[in-house]
Amino acid sequence: MLNLMESLELLKKYEIPVVETLVASNEEEVMRAAEKIGYPVVIKPNVSEHKSEIGVFLDVKSDEELLRCYRKLDGEVVVQKMIKGFEIFLGAKEDEFFGKYVALGCGGTLVELFEDVSFRVLPLERRDVIEMIEETKLSKVARGFRNYKLDVNSLVEIVTKFSELVEKEDVKEADVNPLIASEKGIVAVDARIIL
Repeated sequence: MLNLMESLELLKKYEIPVVETLVASNEEEVMRAAEKIGYPVVIKPNVSEHKSEIGVFLDVKSDEELLRCYRKLDGEVVVQKMIKGFEIFLGAKEDEFFGKYVALGCGGTLVELFEDVSFRVLPLERRDVIEMIEETKLSKVARGFRNYKLDVNSLVEIVTKFSELVEKEDVKEADVNPLIASEKGIVAVDARIIL
């Protein structure tokens, strides 16, 4: 099971956009990371488990707040640029009957609650990804929902590259949750990959 930073590095290897992320192991490194990235930032543990169950601090705006949050977390952390936007879930699993498949839908902490996810067995083609978007509420966001922006072409490209990663890297299970879509594009901010 890869830790968060290793998972994000694997996404980058397949040219999937990842939010600016730095690893830190002590207070000095945490401060340096936030200074380099620029406030507001997110701080969370550099682990493979679901971060929301351990502790994630969003929208941290000052050195004092950053140190307070860091002291509540144990061990190595990652510091990331805070990005606001629409959250997308992208995942993959291996099934003993169907083989590897990809899941796509609305993301964030409520992904299990809403169950707004579409599935496809690999390999994926571009039209498969477009169908997956149409089968979920992502299609409403793509057509324009409130102030949310969703570049369908970018999402199709990301899902296609992710499916390539799943096939080539012998992935047993993966969650990229969330991908965040904003007016600046779509980036992965969290990932959990099991090879």
